[in-house]
This record gives sequence, C-alpha cells and structure tokens, in this order.
Amino acid sequence: MKTAVDMNDPRIVRLVLTVALPAVAGLAANAGHHAVNALFLGALGPEVLGGVGLVMPLFLLVGAAGQGLGIGLATLLARRLGEGDRAGAAFVAMTALAATVPLGVALSVPIYLGLPAFAGALGAGEALLAPGLDYGRLLAIGLTLGLLQVVCDFIAIAEGNSRFSMIVLIASFALNIVLDPIFIFAFGLGAAGAALATVLSAAAALCCYAVYFLRRWGAVDVLNGNIRWSLLGPIGKIGVPAAATTLVTGIGLLLLMREAAVHGGDAGVAATAIAVRLMTLGQLPVLGFCLGAQSVVSHAFGAGDAVRLKRVIRFMLAVTVPAALFYAALLFVAAEPVARLFTDDPAVVREAGAWLRALFPVFPLAAFQSVLLVLLQSRGRAGLSALVGLAPQGYLLIPLLLLLPLWAGFAGVSAAPALAALLAAVLGLFVARHEWSTIPRIAPQLANPSIRPS
Repeated sequence: MKTAVDMNDPRIVRLVLTVALPAVAGLAANAGHHAVNALFLGALGPEVLGGVGLVMPLFLLVGAAGQGLGIGLATLLARRLGEGDRAGAAFVAMTALAATVPLGVALSVPIYLGLPAFAGALGAGEALLAPGLDYGRLLAIGLTLGLLQVVCDFIAIAEGNSRFSMIVLIASFALNIVLDPIFIFAFGLGAAGAALATVLSAAAALCCYAVYFLRRWGAVDVLNGNIRWSLLGPIGKIGVPAAATTLVTGIGLLLLMREAAVHGGDAGVAATAIAVRLMTLGQLPVLGFCLGAQSVVSHAFGAGDAVRLKRVIRFMLAVTVPAALFYAALLFVAAEPVARLFTDDPAVVREAGAWLRALFPVFPLAAFQSVLLVLLQSRGRAGLSALVGLAPQGYLLIPLLLLLPLWAGFAGVSAAPALAALLAAVLGLFVARHEWSTIPRIAPQLANPSIRPS
C-alpha cells in the first residue's frame, strides 16, 4: 500500500494538489469536528459552551509544542528526501517520535493539577467553571496521545503521504463525532463526554499509524531510524518559531476570552467561543493546504530548484487567498443564521453576529501569512518566521485587546483581531518582497551536495 507521490514530478499544479488536497480534507474534517462538537456542547447550554471555550486556549498552548515539533521535523525530513538521504530522514522521524512522549507527560501533569487555578484566573464563575474542568481534566490525561498523533501526521505529510494522513484524520474525527452524542447525552457525561470522545479517537488514529510504520507504507523506514538527540537542535531551529506562533496565539486567545468575560459577561464569552470555533473552521483547511504544499517547497529548496520553489508559492497564493475570502464573505452575509446553529439565546446570537462580521478581513490576510510562513520555514529563516508569525496573534493583537475595549467595550474585543491582521499583512508584504528577491541567489547554492541546510 505505497501511497507516496513523486516529489520530483515536473507537473507543479498536479503535484501540489495531490499532496495538499488530502491535507486540506484532513484538517477540514478537524475543523468540522470542532464545529460539530460545539453544536453538541451548545445543546447543553451557553454556559457549557463558554466553560469549554475558557479552557481551550490552554490546550492550544500545549498544541504549540506539537506543532513546532511537527513543522520542524517535516521541514527537515522533506529536505533530507530532496537531497536523496532517506536514512537521514528516518533519523529525523524517529528522534521526533521519541521526544514526543516525555514532552507530553511533562505537560499533562501540571495542566491537570493547575486547571482550577487557571480557569479561576480568567474570571470564570461556577456556571462556567464546572464544565470547563470536566472537559479539561480528561483532555489533559490524553494529551500525550494527541501530541503523538500530530507528529505522525506531519511525518506522513512530509514524505508525500498526505492521502494516508487524510484518511486517518477523517476516520478519527468521524469516530469522535459518533462518540460525542453517546458520551455526552446517552451516558450523561456532559462536557467530560466530549473530551473522552476526543481521547479515544486519538488512540484509534495512533493504531492506524502503528500499522503504517510496521508495514512500511511510507517513503521513510521510520522503525529502522536511530534516535539522534543532536537532531533536536536543527528541528528546534525550524520548529521553535512555529511553536512560538501557536503559543502566542494561545496567549492571545486567553486574553481574548478574559476581555470577553470582562466586557461581555457570560453571553460575551459564549459568543466569542462561537467566533473562535468558526475561525478554526475557516483557517484549518487553508493551514492544511499550506502544510501539504510545504513538503513540495522544502523538497525544492533541498534540491536547489529556485524556479520550482517560486512556482509552488505562486500557486499556493492563487488557491488559498480566494478560498479564504469566499469563506469570510459567507460568514459576513449569514452571520446571525450561522450563530443560531450553536445557540438560540438572542443575546449570544446578537453578539456572535457582530463578532463574525468583524472577522471579514482576517481570513484572506491569514491565508497570505500562512503561505509566507511556509516559504520562511522551508528556507530555515527562523528569525523572520517568528517576526511574521507572532504579529497577528501576538505582539500586535495583545496591545489592541488591552486598549480597544477600553474605548469601544465588547465591540473592541471583536475589532482587535481584524486590525491586528491588517497591520501584520503590511509587515508581511515587506518581508515577502525581500525574500522573493533573494530566492535566486540562495536556493541554487543548495545544488552543491556538500552544502546541507541545518
């Protein structure tokens, strides 16, 4: 069942679509799962949806570690394959997998113990605190399984097997959606049932990857790779900026939920939770396309093919920006009907509708940024990657979240992400122009096999 594609295929559009569309489908299923999960939780009442929304940013902070490790290993693995070094690629994959287990355990224990203090610090009342703790504690127990699934997904995508990653993701999320109503309603577990369904679905996905590695369906023989802890350095050089981006995004969301609670009360928290779910629904497919195409970009960089690299980046922009713009327009036009899918509370629907309209510029600008980050990460530009990645959810968003609500109240909370995305796009244009002009001078140097990118 060999499913890897030829990463040297001269048909760029066909190659990128072959690699990226399965990743899109997989992460679209992920986004759909988050939306459906929110529908089930919303049926329990806006306080349950709000309580889960309060603790979710904490797990986004944890996800930063998995994403950083995954992007670092995927970029390095694809480079090794581009250089024809399959043994080196196997070392990268095995080292990343070995590092994931202690990382997950080290994160899950303090999260489990610290959840009450964390939720209390956000100003959660008893109505929000109870479901938040029920959900968060179970999710913390299964945290290591989730991180391992993320790393396995990145390995498959990086070696050109995004189709297998898609199948596993869709199957695991379908299982999650089936288990949700059983655990939430039939067994009466409430928010804890949603978390239990997520943990069991991750365990099922890891069983699929165990078969994948044992039967050597991929281009890289992972099980014959040695653990080389020295590889964590180059993996971290690429992955830390990506992890920092997700980490700061989590901090930004924490502040977002806190400001929503201060300026909008429980209705504001529930409305913000709905908006965050729909942001995820729109951005994950774009992220999936970029993650799938990143293997092609990194492979071209490893092979020293500047022309091919530029063609891939142009095609990525031509696909992601219009798709994101379409989704933004859809939410803008149908904001209130979409919000009513999650709750029938008039106050929450009203606030969520205003939230969704304020997000209109975020999606296309975030798509541009995602493509730019792929270019920077594939070239090992750690500093610029951090500068661009941390802007819209970090050093631009956080000051705006602290200032705008003082002037505009709850409306300022929803306006902050849009203004931060606009300012980040201006910065990104300057960085993109510089990087684009340097590609012909840098990439051909890699054609010399004596020069190996870190």
